Amino acid sequence: MRIKAIKITPEAALKIFERHSVLQEELYEMLHDDAPEFRAVGGDQYVAIGLSASRYITIFFRYDEKTKEAEVTTAYPSPPSQIKSYKRMKK
Repeated sequence: MRIKAIKITPEAALKIFERHSVLQEELYEMLHDDAPEFRAVGGDQYVAIGLSASRYITIFFRYDEKTKEAEVTTAYPSPPSQIKSYKRMKK
């Protein structure tokens, strides 16, 4: 999957920070720099699991195939089970 632009509303960014202590910079960093693992979860909704500079992050987003834009809906630090799955896929 190729992502040209990442969109996040101020409301979503605030929710993600207040509930999960995940910064917007971590989202951008992980989606652009880490080459995360992507999975479709239904319709235009996807999940990405990857490594930011300091920790593993799970991001849910809507993806527009035509514009190649990802609109982040939520994100949180990855639990151990998702980290284990991510590491298996990267081998």
